[in-house]
Amino acid sequence: MTIDKNLYVGKMSDKNVIKIIRKIKKFKLCTGVVLITLPLFGQGLLEIYDMNEFQQEYYKRHSDEIHVVGISQTKRQAYRLVRDIIDDVYAKTGAFDCVSYFQTKVGMDENKNG
Repeated sequence: MTIDKNLYVGKMSDKNVIKIIRKIKKFKLCTGVVLITLPLFGQGLLEIYDMNEFQQEYYKRHSDEIHVVGISQTKRQAYRLVRDIIDDVYAKTGAFDCVSYFQTKVGMDENKNG
């Protein structure tokens, strides 16, 4: 699993963010956490998942394909973050290609755990 160094984060303390990132990397149960990822299946801009969905064996086997670009505590926060991310991508590139933006962006965390 790749976690972007410039992770978009909903309203939560830095201490909580650090704890959540540790749990994400270890695929541990983490209630009340919503992840924003680059599309896992086909085309799209971004996808939103409840963190516990990644407990399924399928996601563990395909952990190298998961690129997390945002985390939040609620779906509502996640929707706002998605809007912010897309606005930023468009402002910086003039396009809506989130995948290219995050994969070519300098500073991407290449540490993959799984």
